Amino acid sequence: MEHLVNEQITSLNPKLAGSPKGENTVRLDKGELPYPPSTHVIKAIADAAATINRYPAVLGGSLRQSLANYSGAKPEQIIIGNGSDDLIELIVKVFVKPTEEVLLPIPTFFVYCHSTQVMGGNPVFVNRNEDWGLNVDSLLQKITPRTKVIFIANPNNPTANLISRDTILKVLNNVDCIVVVDECYYEICQETVADLVEQYPNLIILRSLSKSFGLAGIRVGYAIANETIIDYLYRAAQLFPVNKLAIVAAIFALEDIEYVCSNIDKIRQEKVKLTASLEQLGLLVYPSATNFLFIRTESLGIPSAKLVEALKTMNILVQDFGLKPGLDAYYFRTAVGTPSDNQQLLVGLKDAIAQF
Repeated sequence: MEHLVNEQITSLNPKLAGSPKGENTVRLDKGELPYPPSTHVIKAIADAAATINRYPAVLGGSLRQSLANYSGAKPEQIIIGNGSDDLIELIVKVFVKPTEEVLLPIPTFFVYCHSTQVMGGNPVFVNRNEDWGLNVDSLLQKITPRTKVIFIANPNNPTANLISRDTILKVLNNVDCIVVVDECYYEICQETVADLVEQYPNLIILRSLSKSFGLAGIRVGYAIANETIIDYLYRAAQLFPVNKLAIVAAIFALEDIEYVCSNIDKIRQEKVKLTASLEQLGLLVYPSATNFLFIRTESLGIPSAKLVEALKTMNILVQDFGLKPGLDAYYFRTAVGTPSDNQQLLVGLKDAIAQF
């Protein structure tokens, strides 16, 4: 059967189902918010469940207006997707033909590369500066007539750092391709260039309700761009991009901003404490504009893969980034969890370090 499968798909690595996670597992590997959505949102989901025999509203229905009200954009400048991952793939589908190029400043979010490969595009890596900043000169040198899209995560995942507005403007003023600025941690860092979408018709802003709104399991993302781009994206999108429960959850979550902000405050406070404790263990913790920390283990002489595996045996999950594109063998990422989660991580790390 393999001769019937598109060549770019056979070249991808198989996906494996994750092992079941027990109730006592400390889950810090996916960058999730450790707090559930508000009771206001949970009740709305429960009330809507009785109507799931009917299709959801076309193109996200009234959620589009709710997101416009929240973001300051026009409804016509917003597209909704099944998480921002869905929108990343949609952007590549609309703008990148097979063998055309997508520029990726590495290290960065793996879905950009994966979606490019799925669509038959050619991912082109550009190394970042030593402080993980965007090397604009190197980026511009990689531009060719076949360059169609540039993905810039801001703050970046996994390095957690912000790229300045001036740097993004320098890119926008010197390229003639789609520039995607992924702002899925916007609520935490409060930095955005979404106000530039009318000035720059090639700019797309990605946002997510997974992180700060605690809706990772229900999958709602959105993008902001000029009306022409949004129109073309919707032409290629599914008629029902998000399910009925996701629409309801997102609308009510956007009405409950005070609860969202209170959770973000908790994360910020815990991030300061967790950073200090990790540094006391001899680890290098990079400044973070997100709800996670990017950590280097070289000072301990222990490859990150060994620490991550040792933590896994203690039911503590963090994400290994050793030897990922643009990185050596000494990096991992952990979300900032609840005080209990973070304490268990620190105890586990002390035990793991002692093993080596």
